[in-house]
Order: sequence, then C-alpha cells, then structure tokens
Amino acid sequence: MLEPGPEGDSLASKTVQRIQSAMEKGSVVGMPEVIRLVQELSTKAFSINVKELAEIIEQDVAVTAKVIGSANTVGYNPTGTPVNTVSQSIQLIGFERVRNLAISLLLAENAAHALNPEEQREVASFALCSGLFAQSLMEERGGDPEQAFVCTSLRSYGRLLMTTFLIDEYRQAMEMSGELGEDRAFREIFGLTPLELSYSLLLGAQLPKDILRTIQKLPPSLIKASLVRPEDELMVMADFSVKICELAMDITLDAESFSQKSAQFCKTYGDTFHLDKESLQEVFNHALNRYNDFSQTYGVRRGGSGTMRIIAARAKDVNPPPDVEFTHVVIRHKGGKGHRPASALGGVDALEAVKAPSANLRPLRPELLEAIIPWLLEQIGKPEFDMAQVNRRVLDGFHAALALDTSLLLRCDEEGSFRLQYGIGRSVQALKGGMESIGPDSRDVFGLSISRREDLLVEDSAVGNVARYLPMWLKLNTPVISTIVLPVSDENRVVGLVCGIRSKGFALRMSNDALQYLRAIRIHLSTIWRMEKLRQGEVM
Repeated sequence: MLEPGPEGDSLASKTVQRIQSAMEKGSVVGMPEVIRLVQELSTKAFSINVKELAEIIEQDVAVTAKVIGSANTVGYNPTGTPVNTVSQSIQLIGFERVRNLAISLLLAENAAHALNPEEQREVASFALCSGLFAQSLMEERGGDPEQAFVCTSLRSYGRLLMTTFLIDEYRQAMEMSGELGEDRAFREIFGLTPLELSYSLLLGAQLPKDILRTIQKLPPSLIKASLVRPEDELMVMADFSVKICELAMDITLDAESFSQKSAQFCKTYGDTFHLDKESLQEVFNHALNRYNDFSQTYGVRRGGSGTMRIIAARAKDVNPPPDVEFTHVVIRHKGGKGHRPASALGGVDALEAVKAPSANLRPLRPELLEAIIPWLLEQIGKPEFDMAQVNRRVLDGFHAALALDTSLLLRCDEEGSFRLQYGIGRSVQALKGGMESIGPDSRDVFGLSISRREDLLVEDSAVGNVARYLPMWLKLNTPVISTIVLPVSDENRVVGLVCGIRSKGFALRMSNDALQYLRAIRIHLSTIWRMEKLRQGEVM
C-alpha cells in the first residue's frame, strides 16, 4: 500500500506510530471519547461476541441510552416488553444492527460535536453518509447491506484519525492538494494517503481478509470489469460509494453539472452499476431518509455538518445550498469569544461549543446527573413505575447539578399545549400563566428548541442582543441571566421540555460531562414516557 522509497516509508511509519501512540495514551487534548469507541467497534467489528459488543457500547452512556431506547420503541418492540440492557437490545434487534447502530451513533455524535475541529466533523459526517449510501445500494442489489455499511465507512477511518490527532498537518496537506493533487499532497506531509493509513492501522486488527481488502485502492482492472466476482463486489461497492459521495460533496457543481459528471463517473464502472440519473437520486434519497429516520428516532442532532444538506440537494436534483454550515444552538452575543459566523437565525452557536466552566463561575455538579442514569434504567426495567416520582427525580437532579434558580418540566397535551408537570423555585407560580404561548412557531428559545428538536442555551442575556431569544412572559416574571431548554422527543414530535433558569450569580456554561449525562437522561425520560403511553393503551 505504501509508496515505495525509504524516505516515504520512514515518514509513513512515523505517522502510523504517532497515531498509534496517541490512541494508546487515550488522553490527547481534544480527543473525543467517541473516537476511541469508533476505533474499538471498527477494529473488532467482525470478531467480537455479544458480551464484548455490549461492554464496548456501555462505555458511552449516551450511546448506551440510545441503543436501549431503540429496543423500547414500537418499531423494534411492538409488544412493549421492557428492555434495560445492551445485551437484551442485541437479542431483540440483532447483533449486526446494534453494531452498526452504535457506529452510526458515534459518527453522528462526532459530526455534531462543535468542540471538534470542523474538518473532523465533516469527515465523520461523510463516513456516515457514504456508509448509508453503500447500504442502500447493496440492498437494491440483494447483497449484505450491513457489511457494505461497515466496509464503506471504514474507508474514512484514517482521515478521521488524522483530523483527530494531526489536525495542523492535515490542514497543510489539504491546502497543498489544489496544486499537487490529494494523494501526492498527503504523501508529502504524512508519507501515505488517508486510505493507506486506514489499511495500515486496521491490518493488525484481525479483520477477515475479504473485509480488509475493501480498505485499499481499487485496482483499475476491477473498475471496468464486465463481470465482478462475488469476492470483489464489496470492494467495488465501497470504492464506488465513497467516490460518488465525494463528487456529490463538490459544491462548485450545480445540479446540471453534477448530473453530467455523475453520469460519466457511473460509466467508468462499466457494467457493474447501472445507475441513471433517476436511480442515483433514488439511492441518495434512500440514504437521506435512513439518516433522517435515524436522527429522529435516536435524538441525534442534524447540525454540525453540511453533508446531509448537500445530499438532500442531490436527491432533489437542485443546486447545493450556498452556505452549507448549519445553524447552531448556543445563543451568544455575536462579538463573544469563540464566535463563528452568524447563522440565518442570527448569532446562534452550538451547545457543545461551550467550554468547561472557569473557577469564577457557579460550579456544576455533573455527578448528580450521572447518578440519575442508573436509577432511570432501573425504572425502565420495572413492570410498573411512578411517573410523578420519575419527573421529580429528573428535575431535582437537573436543578441541583446546574445550580439553577428555577426549573420546569413541561409535557405536551393532545391539543399541542405545553403544561407544567413539575417545577422548582420561587418563580414557578409567576411563570405558569405565560406557558400557553409555547409552541414551535414562536421565535424564542422555546419555539426554536421545539421546531428544531435541539438543546438550546442562552448563556448570558445581559450581553449584546441575545435577550431577544427570551419570550416576553419569561422576562416579565423573573430576572434571567441564563436559560437552558432540553426537548424530550418521541419518534414524531417533541412531547416535553426540561427548562432551567439562572436569575442571579454567574452565567451558565456547560461541561462536557454534564452535556453527555443530560443527553442520556433525556433519552431515558423519552423512553419512560413512551412506555407510560403504551401501558395506557396509546401509541405516541
């Protein structure tokens, strides 16, 4: 795989050693937990047993919650049998689907995690996109779609690690690519290409040979082969899926230009893929629908990357959006530290982008949130549970952990109105009257959270003009420094809101631990509410 020559081999070996060393240490600054888990799931994807897979997934509480949550949805579990462990989820859903679900969740979370470099988020999003494309294409051909997903997404593995551990060199290589071409530029900087790095790192992972073969450059003889052997089909499929998605990501191509170039590209594969314009759009649309269903079911935010917006444009045969950067969800003053270009909503930035609190802020206590998670799992496993007790336990921990002055838990009734179920703090009674105006159409922190199904945080309403994101009924009834809103969703809509307000002291800034635990709590709470409806004979 490596370019011949002692100098190139030496540089390539050095790159591989640097990344291996960084991964072994596991403590590199900026290394998301999700990358380590992707590595473990990827390298062991075809050799682990049920117990090992469960143990790997259970290392990440948010992913654990979503996997268990999926096993409690009507689609997977129509009888409503309570499932409260990953092992039970594997038995119900199936080994391969849980494995790929976990990899998909990890890639999607990494793509939406705004603390990560933009390049890393785009690579994670692309790996997920190309994997879903291959999965959809293989289904049409009657092959193994689960295997196609893993093999195709693994082709981006080396690039994902470069953007995690060697981001400065990666940016340098990308800058040189325009002049030298991408393969040559990466060999100049790293001694090997991202795909070659994928192969080098996975070579010792005990993957089956037919899987490992797919993580290599496709021989020219296979591209135009009139008949592809079964053992080569997966390799051709993975290569084609990655390259057609790379072409789709070229936003300099308008709809007509992409249609022409993609038609020419498909012809280079001879008789292997009979994809005309309509059938290619259909595969893109199928992959997009998978991602959208996946996002809605498992509560993964769609922000953080423009990849799926571009795929949506290709599926509809329209020009890609001129600005592919998504809107975000922490509301700050435009001139604040770490601000990125204002979105269409104006000065909205991502919740994950908030740094850990400094010493002069009111301290968070994420351990109080962490303690709620096993308790909620215990409730999910019970034949009966006290819904009022569940709501109180969640809101009490939320209130104490984030040092809030007022906390509210609201649920949506059949008419679409959000009603207070439980509240803590002096302002609860004063705020009750204005809550009937909460809905997806209001252009405030509550409406945005409902319409976008995303966490929203107003860090400091006294800075700049961010107070405009607070509804008038809130500002009139209590002082507000910070506001956080967490939507609780079922498969189709937001069914509740967990809200917190700081009226005095310091602005609320979130730590990574607190964010992770909040996501897990929200998913578990959604599962419990859904189970409550099922037990009442209703389907949300």
